Amino acid sequence: MIGCGAIGPVVASDDRRYKLRVASSGSSGTDRPVWVQGMYQKVRLPRSVLRWLAAAALIAISSAAAARQPHYYRFGVLPLQSPTMLAGMFLPLTDALQQALHRPVQFVTAPNFAAFMRRVRRREYDIIYLNPLLYTRARRWGYHVIVKVAGEPFAGILVVRRDSPIRALGGETLSPGLRIGFPDPNAYAATIMTRQYMEARGIHVNRDLKVKYFGSQDSALMAVYYGMVNMAGTWMPSLRSMPQRVQQALRVIAQTPPQPQMPIAVRDDMPAREAGRIRNLLTHLTMTSSGRAVLRHLGFKRGFVVAHNNEYDGVKP
Repeated sequence: MIGCGAIGPVVASDDRRYKLRVASSGSSGTDRPVWVQGMYQKVRLPRSVLRWLAAAALIAISSAAAARQPHYYRFGVLPLQSPTMLAGMFLPLTDALQQALHRPVQFVTAPNFAAFMRRVRRREYDIIYLNPLLYTRARRWGYHVIVKVAGEPFAGILVVRRDSPIRALGGETLSPGLRIGFPDPNAYAATIMTRQYMEARGIHVNRDLKVKYFGSQDSALMAVYYGMVNMAGTWMPSLRSMPQRVQQALRVIAQTPPQPQMPIAVRDDMPAREAGRIRNLLTHLTMTSSGRAVLRHLGFKRGFVVAHNNEYDGVKP
């Protein structure tokens, strides 16, 4: 997991913790490139993200004594992408939550979807961001939705390389043994919805295709980019988060029908006033320059809107 709070930014797998190592690769000066080493891969982060990391570290130092007390919130984010990618996306939002709540907030993730959901079941997180299907399970364990991502529909997409001969999706257009990549078996849009979409069109995924799981959305996309698989399931925010050279090298060939958008939920023992502050912050991010900066890191152009539990009643695997 990655945390921000009493311990500062860290990367860990299960109970092992590793400091994020920040190194400069060049001589002194303001233009030197800076890298953050993560659990799965080395990712070059923009300087704006590094400023957020620095701010998070300063907040961690100033709030260390308070965070050692049990009065801080844990913000659990489903491991849709690699830890360093998620850090770049969610640390600015974590900082905004700390300012709105006037208490430390620790950003954490998990090595995979299964580990994340075990922690949700044990109620280890106070705030969670996860997919619609997994949210229906989290409801059983005492979480309720407060907002969802606004704007574009929640849909899975299938992508190929731009130079791929695959132009359309159909049993007659896909060669036997074609290799397809997914992030995780429980990824709702990227795996479950895209598999259902293909099955409905006569493509028997397990029988006709060679399936490989890569653990995260960006890993599945990079597998297509490097030719390890012919096609991958993902969703648009992950595709948009990739470097420009990767986006330009890939092409969307299909999109599934939409489902309710990704929710943010809170644990049922959170005071209503605190949950209200979180809801108010998230639904007003589009109205300030600092809020819009947070949304740019997340890749959610239209921010968040209020959501209710009954919107997810029809979500099925």
